[in-house]
Amino acid sequence: MRITFVMLLTSALFCCARLEASRQPVEVEMSNVDLHMSAGVTLHVRHLRGKFDPAAQRNVPYLDDPKSYSVIVESGVVAIDLASLNALMTQTLEGDNSNVNKLKVSVDDKGNLRQKGEIDKAVNIPFNVKSGIEATPDGKLRVYTKSVKGFGVSMKPLMKIFSIEMDDLLKVKPGKGVVVRDNDLILDPSLLLPAPSMRGAITNARIEGDMIVQTFGDGAIRHLSPPPVSKNFIYWRGGSLSFGKLTMTATDLELVDMDPKDAFDFNVEHWNDQLVAGYSKTTSVRGLKAHMPDYEDLKRPAATKR
Repeated sequence: MRITFVMLLTSALFCCARLEASRQPVEVEMSNVDLHMSAGVTLHVRHLRGKFDPAAQRNVPYLDDPKSYSVIVESGVVAIDLASLNALMTQTLEGDNSNVNKLKVSVDDKGNLRQKGEIDKAVNIPFNVKSGIEATPDGKLRVYTKSVKGFGVSMKPLMKIFSIEMDDLLKVKPGKGVVVRDNDLILDPSLLLPAPSMRGAITNARIEGDMIVQTFGDGAIRHLSPPPVSKNFIYWRGGSLSFGKLTMTATDLELVDMDPKDAFDFNVEHWNDQLVAGYSKTTSVRGLKAHMPDYEDLKRPAATKR
């Protein structure tokens, strides 16, 4: 009986060790990629180094299922444009998720964020908030209030007299990636963005034109080894990675932009269409380079033949 128990225990430990080994994350590097996360939401990745970590229910990240993995960002610079931010906030706050209606985010001529909308109370309160943006000590985004107007008049003096904060007026359901704290909004990209979840410590945030630019970690460029030679790419190394009917072990997969004159337009949900429209080459060390057109190019009608 003892021998049987020891054998069972050894077998269980071996299986656990094998499972943990198979769940090793895959190293990833991206450069100059427009990452379409969902309809209307695009992240502009200037450069990124991190890992694809399989979700709890999977052993291997599966590229065809964005919910099967998380992107752990160790270092990089990633921007989101105002159109994408507005689409994201609308999706997050719509319905009964909050008491905010008609929210519109813009940037004024002095580089301040402007948030306009209505707070649904007994009487709908139109608001116009001037804000700045910065990173929080725990790596999230803080949209801090500079001034508040309601019904076209300044509300901050009145709110101060009656000890009212924005969190007394504005309500958002927990778990949506938006928390109202005093007069500020705390945004958590790991909850706010659609799948795949992107997790990492934001250390700096700033407004550039119509973009909110976020720095992760120290923001330094760190190439995988051997480094890619392309200008615009997504590159995975090590661990196991699945896509389509294939699974790569000791992964060596690089997606290369066929038109490097502008950013690599990559669609997370429909990238197989880009793969089919391009071509692939096997490297001398059994890696794979897939040369792909921009996703937006696939939707343009072909030139009429004469």
